[in-house]
Amino acid sequence: MNGIIGRRGALTGLAGILAAASLPRSAGAQPRGTVTASLLGNLPNIHPWHVGNVETGAANLLAYSNLLKVGVDGTLVPDLAVALPQISDDGLSYVFELRRDVRFHNGDRLTADDVLYSYEKYLATGRRRGNLRRFISDVQKDGDYVVKVSLKDPWVGWMRLMGYEAAIVRRGTDVTNEGATGESLYRGSRAAGCGPFIPKSFRADVEAEFEAFPEYFGGAPATQTIKLVRIPDAATQLANLRAGSVDIISNCPPKDFAPVSRESGFGGAARPSAGIFYMPMNVAKAPFDNIHLRRAVSCAVDRDYICEEIYSGLVTASALPASPNEFWYEEDLAKQLAYDPDRAKFHLRAAGMPRGFAFEAIVPVPSAYVEAREAAVVMQANLAEVGIRMNIRQTDFVSMYRSAQNGDWQAFPHPSMQSSVEDYLVWNNYHKDGNQARWMGYRNPAYDTAVMESFRYLDHARKKPALRKVTEILVDHCPALWIGRLNAYHLWRSDISGFGPRYSYFMDLTSAKKG
Repeated sequence: MNGIIGRRGALTGLAGILAAASLPRSAGAQPRGTVTASLLGNLPNIHPWHVGNVETGAANLLAYSNLLKVGVDGTLVPDLAVALPQISDDGLSYVFELRRDVRFHNGDRLTADDVLYSYEKYLATGRRRGNLRRFISDVQKDGDYVVKVSLKDPWVGWMRLMGYEAAIVRRGTDVTNEGATGESLYRGSRAAGCGPFIPKSFRADVEAEFEAFPEYFGGAPATQTIKLVRIPDAATQLANLRAGSVDIISNCPPKDFAPVSRESGFGGAARPSAGIFYMPMNVAKAPFDNIHLRRAVSCAVDRDYICEEIYSGLVTASALPASPNEFWYEEDLAKQLAYDPDRAKFHLRAAGMPRGFAFEAIVPVPSAYVEAREAAVVMQANLAEVGIRMNIRQTDFVSMYRSAQNGDWQAFPHPSMQSSVEDYLVWNNYHKDGNQARWMGYRNPAYDTAVMESFRYLDHARKKPALRKVTEILVDHCPALWIGRLNAYHLWRSDISGFGPRYSYFMDLTSAKKG
């Protein structure tokens, strides 16, 4: 082991030794047939609809299945359903036919009653049930193997959201206690799922272990045991990968990703994801109740420098919520908010503040996915060049969101993971009925209409005109500074196969194999 890694310049060898000592099991030879992966975020439970953060979705993929799942590239693919649903012309009815060969971990067969039970409990107790309750009106069965989901208004995005943070459980299983945490949620979900692995042991925020379920409907897993361990620091994850204490890591410092992925003995890959790096601005209070000040901030920030130099290309720069590689990206609209200090000064003059203004940005430390603090320092320097003073207040992620919920904020630059930007974030943040719309302070009936029109279509060609209107309004009113889209990236040891990054960001270890 040679070279230096980590934020404080710890030697790789020393970091590896210290980090390995902090793991639940000591470093060294692992049991044959065991793949160990590390998570950056917390691991509060293995509950199918109380996912604490997107990374812990890796546990859900192991233990549970859903009607549909989100594929590697973000497309929807059948899971418990035999095919994609039949959708009515008005977009309000979705009919799913269930597989007939699915068994739960206790041996019971899956039927439509299990689906109805799961949806009833999710809509009553699920951590992020608000948006689903706004749209889903009813779930019914037609015999033992057909399920019909009825919506109040069209929204194709509900399928991706449910594939992202929910699951089908065996009816009657004790996974409904909303206030439970840690061990109580683990015990409740021990035999509730029908995924490729069965939960074997669990310690909240430390580790979870899963054993192969030989009767899994998709075929017996290639690996006997999957272990998830929490290592809440990107540099320490990398040290453990080098030490051989883990086989796969969910995160590493961006600057280390490309060099390590090319080293002998290691592999790695990155791909576009549903994540986004942006800075919402509170349009309901000064100074960002002034549209020209919001535009000035957007035009003063050098996204390309942040994404390429700070995040080593693992964030794709974009002045829009869409990434340049996505079907709904509009280059002409992106130019209106692109980096242009002279245009930023024009907007300051138009706002009546030619000498600039000051605002506070709440920055979460540490951040998920990539560190927001590093980008915030560059943003602060960019803005100072045109006379805007950005005062940084560092806080933890939970406190940042609490400030937003209470209206005690002006801006908060942060990375965020969604089930989909075009089918979720544009609703959740800025439509009048979205869960976070109250925080953002933005209200626009024309925007609400455009979003609802886009929600009618799964086909990109039919969806794009409505999303064009959505994007035009977001550019014109500028309720957020869009910095870029996150890429999912992981590193692994070279004897690992059957694994790679996904659009949904959290790791899919169901086919991972060692040797």
